[in-house]
Amino acid sequence: MTNADSYFEIKGINENDFIRIDVNGLKFPFAELDWDKNVLNLVVKLNVGAFSSNLSTDIMTTDFEVFKRELKYLYDNLKATATLEGIEADLSIHIYGDGIGHLNAKCYLTDFYPDGNELKCEIGFDQTQIPELIKQLEKITTEFPTTGKLKIPN
Repeated sequence: MTNADSYFEIKGINENDFIRIDVNGLKFPFAELDWDKNVLNLVVKLNVGAFSSNLSTDIMTTDFEVFKRELKYLYDNLKATATLEGIEADLSIHIYGDGIGHLNAKCYLTDFYPDGNELKCEIGFDQTQIPELIKQLEKITTEFPTTGKLKIPN
């Protein structure tokens, strides 16, 4: 299942900076194993400064749910973190709050883990984006809920 409307996007303070994750759908929609049933295929588009990237990768449905919970906590506390990481460590986004509404997303992409090309960057933004980010994650987790007996970490 592919839905161009299922995405997550952080827009930076700098006008052209962003990271966008488009969810293409389940990687193995007819799998028998619970683990495989919950693998999503993504395209990660990033633009920061003079650099850009377009990376295809996978992530678990559970990772989006945990990330959504952490963003909700960050919004309520402003001095916390939220982290989204891919299955093979080829994607990670660590969002840090400073306690007064300024946020920083430290992004890491690699085209082949563990020894491929790497792109590391930071995107600054503020807490006013968090409600929209949570809404985007709600759409993803509703469209692609965790199925089977996988446990979502607290």
